[in-house]
Amino acid sequence: MVAERNLLRTGLRSASHIQGKIEAPGGQPLASFAFLALCAVVFLALCSMTVFYSLHVYLGTLGIGGTQAGLLVGVYSLSALLCYAGFSARIGLHNAFACMASGLAILLACNWSYLIVQEFWPLLMLRVAGGVGIFLLLASAMVVLVAIIPPGRSGQAFSLYSVALLTPYAVMPALSDLILPHLPSQAWLYALSSLILLPAVALLPALRRRTRGLLIAPAVKRAGVTGWVAALPRGPVLLLLLVNCSYFINFAAIFFLFKGLALERAYPHPGLFFTVQMAVMVAIRLLAGRLFDTQPASRLVCGAFVCTAAAFLLLLLTHSHEAVLPIAGLFGLGMGFAVPPLNSLVYRISAPDRRPYNANMMMLSINLGTFLGPFAGSWAVEQAGYTGFLSAEAALSALTAVLFLALNPERALRQVDQASA
Repeated sequence: MVAERNLLRTGLRSASHIQGKIEAPGGQPLASFAFLALCAVVFLALCSMTVFYSLHVYLGTLGIGGTQAGLLVGVYSLSALLCYAGFSARIGLHNAFACMASGLAILLACNWSYLIVQEFWPLLMLRVAGGVGIFLLLASAMVVLVAIIPPGRSGQAFSLYSVALLTPYAVMPALSDLILPHLPSQAWLYALSSLILLPAVALLPALRRRTRGLLIAPAVKRAGVTGWVAALPRGPVLLLLLVNCSYFINFAAIFFLFKGLALERAYPHPGLFFTVQMAVMVAIRLLAGRLFDTQPASRLVCGAFVCTAAAFLLLLLTHSHEAVLPIAGLFGLGMGFAVPPLNSLVYRISAPDRRPYNANMMMLSINLGTFLGPFAGSWAVEQAGYTGFLSAEAALSALTAVLFLALNPERALRQVDQASA
């Protein structure tokens, strides 16, 4: 997922020195052309990415299994993570659209390359390149998103943006399962997904014109190591990053490894699992947007992780085919309520000049989680089967809920509000 994936940035020095001076005009509607076009670009890019939900199984048909397959699935996010750590400070509104165009071009080339690349090391390089492409796209999109959020609408903005990140996960797995039998091979599915990116490329010029007036500061100079260390998140923001990482470990692990579990248990139509899960998540984001700005984040986040832990336990204990889709709905309920309050908390706790930096640090935590999820999950399956994998994921969710409740970063927000008053 994305997700949600998507929301975020880090580096030698935060370009928040630039974007922190950018404020959305008062009274600006949330559903502006710029916001909707940005969501469309991200949605299309993630549609081309989520067809890879069956990549772990496909790699097994190439003779690449176990931890090696998990590495190939996860290195995509690891590559993006390293890019965030080293280069995200260089992305601002002055170059965001050039970076988005470059990212789309890389993704187009990588997806077509699956037709000819089938060995471990070439596949590893291909996945690394794809991670660079998705980094360029999503990091740039986050810089633009943070610049156009109207004041007081952060929870709704992140909620709606996450719909663009989530919907591909609902649609593409099931659609891929329908299309795949009509293609010569699974590699053709990955290659043809490049065509989805073409409308995104076409949207970029209009989106750039609509946001050009937001650029009001020159590019920031690079900082040394001391400045980079000083900029690292601490305290409540660091805790939120860890909780966000835990969430995406669970999200990515179930997304990339469920098809193998479904084949082992002979579940029919495994792609429908994600259709139900993501439909619930999208419904929550669409119908409960105001809730994210009015209810205590601790209640929403802890409840979300408890639901997710329960869903993993039910999937562990229940092998019935009839129970799979209701369990998917429970996954959707748990995962649907977690991310918007986390992103909103980071946004509201951060000083204005830190918001873009901390938002992209959240994206770094997403990439770390989506690397560790399939990689560690594949290792767990290899060592202890799907029983060990599901048990570990349930334990992680429960421990995260306890950690968040015990340390409660929402207290820092109350301190910020009191200081402002």
